[in-house]
Amino acid sequence: MAPAISRRSSWRALLRQSLRYASAAATVLITGETGVGKDALARYLHVSGPRRADPFVTVDCPAMPATLIEAELFGHERGAFTDATRARVGRFELAGQGTLYLDAVTSLPLSGQGALLRAIEERTVTRLGSSRSVPVRARIIASAEPSIEQRVFDGRFRSELFHRLRVLPIYVPPLRERPGDILPLARRFAGDFCRSWRRRQVKIAPDAEEVLVRYHWPGNARELRHVLERVLLGAHSGTEIRAADLPRDLLDRIDVCHAAVDAPLPTLEDVERRYLALTLHRTHGNQTQAAVILGISRKALWEKRKRFDLA
Repeated sequence: MAPAISRRSSWRALLRQSLRYASAAATVLITGETGVGKDALARYLHVSGPRRADPFVTVDCPAMPATLIEAELFGHERGAFTDATRARVGRFELAGQGTLYLDAVTSLPLSGQGALLRAIEERTVTRLGSSRSVPVRARIIASAEPSIEQRVFDGRFRSELFHRLRVLPIYVPPLRERPGDILPLARRFAGDFCRSWRRRQVKIAPDAEEVLVRYHWPGNARELRHVLERVLLGAHSGTEIRAADLPRDLLDRIDVCHAAVDAPLPTLEDVERRYLALTLHRTHGNQTQAAVILGISRKALWEKRKRFDLA
C-alpha cells in the first residue's frame, strides 16, 4: 500500500519517481533523515514492479555483528565456523528474484562493505565453507542517511560501493520541508490506529492541525506516528483530537517564531518567559546547565525565575 498522500503532497512526486524506477533492475539508493519513510518507499518500489510476487528481504545492517556479516548475507555450510551447527541460506539467496533491501547500509564496517561490493559486481555469492557460487538474481535497494556522501569523502564508506548502489538515487526530504504532507499523514495514522483497535474514527480539530503543522518534527513521519499513537492510547475518548490532547512536550517545543501569521505577536517579556521555561524543561530543571545555555549567572537565572514565577 502506498504511504498517505494528498493531491499537492511532495510525497506524490516521490511516488511518481519510484514508479519510473520500479520496473528497472538497477540498484536504488534512498537517502533521507531517520523516520522520513525510506523503508515504506523501498517496499513501494518492490510492490510496484515486476518482482512483487517474489520475496522482499530486509537486511537490518546496524543489527548485524561485524563478524557475522558475510554469514548473514551469503549463508554458510555446517561447520564453516564454531557455531555453524547447520547449513544456513544467506539473505541474497533468500531474496531469490525479488528484492534485497539493505537498511542503513552505512553502518556496515569497511570489511563488510568490501564483501557486499564484490557480490554486487560479480553477481554471485558463495556460502562460507563452500566452493559453489550462487548467482545473484535479486534487485538491490539500499537506504542511508544524507551524510553518506560525507562518509565517502572521509573514507568511512567505499566510493565504489556508493556509486554501485546509487545508480538510481531517491532523496526523501524531511517532514519539515514538506508541510503539505503532515496533515494527510496524521489523518492516515489516526485512521489506521482506530481501525486496528476497532475504535470509532476520530477527526483532527483545526487547533490541533495548526500545532501539527507548526511543529518542527525532528523525528519526521515516525515521530508523527508515535504522537498520534500516544494520544489515542491515552485517556482520549472523544471524536476529535484537539490541541489540548497533544503531548505537553510537543506543545512546549513549538518555536514561537512559527506562530500563525494572524495571531497576536507576543511581547518581549512573553518570549523571554517562554524561552526560560523551555530551557529549564530541556535541562530537566538543572539550573547550572540552564544558566550556561542562557549565558547568564545562576543568580540572574534565579532572579528571572522568581520574576516570571517559574517554579
